[in-house]
Amino acid sequence: MAEENVTSTNIDHYHDTMCQFLVNTSHSIDDYFIEGNTTELSKTRAEFSTSYAIEGHQKDQQDIRLRLRLNLPKIQKNLRLVFEDETNDDALYDGTTLNDQTTLQNKRYYLRLDYFNYVKEKFNMVLGGGVRIRHSNLVPYLNFRSNYDVYQDTKIKSQFYNRFRFYSDGEIENIFEFNSIYTLNPSLYAIWRNQLSYERSSRFQTLLNDVTLIQVLDDRKQLQGGVGVVSSFKQFKNANIDYYHLHGLYQHIFYKNWMYYQLAPSILWRETNNFNVSYRFMVNFGILFNND
Repeated sequence: MAEENVTSTNIDHYHDTMCQFLVNTSHSIDDYFIEGNTTELSKTRAEFSTSYAIEGHQKDQQDIRLRLRLNLPKIQKNLRLVFEDETNDDALYDGTTLNDQTTLQNKRYYLRLDYFNYVKEKFNMVLGGGVRIRHSNLVPYLNFRSNYDVYQDTKIKSQFYNRFRFYSDGEIENIFEFNSIYTLNPSLYAIWRNQLSYERSSRFQTLLNDVTLIQVLDDRKQLQGGVGVVSSFKQFKNANIDYYHLHGLYQHIFYKNWMYYQLAPSILWRETNNFNVSYRFMVNFGILFNND
């Protein structure tokens, strides 16, 4: 019992040290550009996670992910520095595919400055610029995100989302989403998600349609289940079904409010497997660092 308490104390100390390091880093960046004191504490957030998945007719997959956000209130209260890997805003990631990259060195990363602003009550946008990094290759890019609340009442909220990126090498990425959230009761809600993604370098565009039911068990646990279909288009025509899937997820924040695991079983019918059924199971483990 005493050994367990010592281990927990060491984990807490490491976590607190990392959170303070992130806060100090954001203040150091602020102080480099703007001299003087401020009473506003810089909000920081980082997440480190690792995943492992097995699936019939597929090789085992695993990955490591990292995301960091530092606010810079002294320079500009709506300015933040973001460092993330290539999979953080991929809607298909986790549920049906992993990049099978077990070391951080093999991934592409994005480092950028974001300026976010609420233009209207129902509309907000983020404009940013930075570089895409892989090994010694640096590619500058512009990043634009916007959200518009199409409809909202006490039980239903519909939102349009767009994320556009333009790279100095001519690559273009664009994601459009239309999502609706239906609140059935205070702890049960459904999400209807529709996403179309486009890359200039790819011959195909990807369309995702998904309905997920989420049950909040308590402030640390939640259960999800849903059904989805992923299709591809060539020049926005000639739709082709890539796969159907039934998916589930159990999430548990099991230590303090910053260490969690996820268990994600699913059943898939992939075109690459002649739509024969395959079973998939994935485990995620993550740590959050924040001072919000």
